[in-house]
This record gives sequence, structure tokens and C-alpha cells, in this order.
Amino acid sequence: MAEKNPQVRGRILEAAIACIEREGLEATGIREIAREAGVNSAAINYYFGSKEDLIARVLESTLDQAFGALLGDFDKLRESGLEVKAALEKVLEDHLVHSARYPRIAHAHLRDALVKQKYDGPAVKRLTAFLTELAPRIAPATPHLSDEQLRMALSQIWSTILLPGMLPHLFEAFAPIDFAHEEKRRAWVRQILKVLDR
Repeated sequence: MAEKNPQVRGRILEAAIACIEREGLEATGIREIAREAGVNSAAINYYFGSKEDLIARVLESTLDQAFGALLGDFDKLRESGLEVKAALEKVLEDHLVHSARYPRIAHAHLRDALVKQKYDGPAVKRLTAFLTELAPRIAPATPHLSDEQLRMALSQIWSTILLPGMLPHLFEAFAPIDFAHEEKRRAWVRQILKVLDR
């Protein structure tokens, strides 16, 4: 049996991400992914077993990209001398750039929560674990907040990051925010971080 080529596997994963972002999760099919990757449809089954397994791997991979480095980045910023809130601001800005660039991937991560009201999927678990680890890192800078208040504040902050990540044009007619523009993105993040000062 021939060994599976990691470059082809990677190309299929990248193609699936591109198709989901362009067409949405429901409209993405094996043929579109295969065409995008420059392989035949049988290669998808060969490398991933099924479309469902490929999609699960794509979502796992993009969750790793979304949350995998955030705490590490926060810790590195703190070690470099940045204050807690400045480090959090930088991490949130960076995350906002990436999530706003891939709204359909962000939507795919939370599809079960949005469509089926199921909150036990990998994205919700990953978000909960991330916030659980983030809270004690923020606590020293917010001694005026109880644990419950801090958790509520972090939930509010993250809600304000997730919504524009999935629906980047939702408030366009009311308050146009271009998250590609550094100053506007920074102003957005600074505004939402004020919840930590209350």
C-alpha cells in the first residue's frame, strides 16, 4: 500500500477551508473540495475516510489556529513586560483580525450552537477551556471584580469578539467597523475592555 502524501493531505485541508469560507459549510461538497485541491474525489476518501471526517478535521485544525496560540501569546506578552490589560488587548486584536477574515469558518465552528442549540461541541468546549484558563491570568488586574463578575465580563468581551467574527457586516449600516483598519480595530477592543474597569 502506498504511503499517504502529507502535501496532498495538507492541500485537501486547505481546499476544504477555502471552500467552506467561500460557500459556507452546507454548500461545500466533495467535488468542490477536490476541484479546489486539484485531486479527484476518491482522494478525499483515501486521505480522510469521508466528507464528515474531513470537515471534522478542518474544524479541529482551525480551532487549533483560533485558540491554540492565544494563551501562549498572552503569556509571552506578559513576560515581555506588557501589563495584563495591554496584553489582553493585543491578543484580542489579533484574534479579531483572523476571525473577521474567516466568518464562515467561525460560523461553522458554532453551527451546532447556532442552529441546533447544542452547546457540547468542540468549539464551545474549546472556548470554555480557553476562558477558564484566561480568567486567573486577568484576575490580578481586576481585584475589584469577584470571580463571578470577572467570568461575566470575559463572557461579554468574548461575545463582542465572536459576533463580528461570524457576522462582520451586521452593524455596517449603523456603525461601520473595518477590522482590517488597525485604529478602528483597536478602538473596538479598547471599548469592550472597559467592562473590566466597572
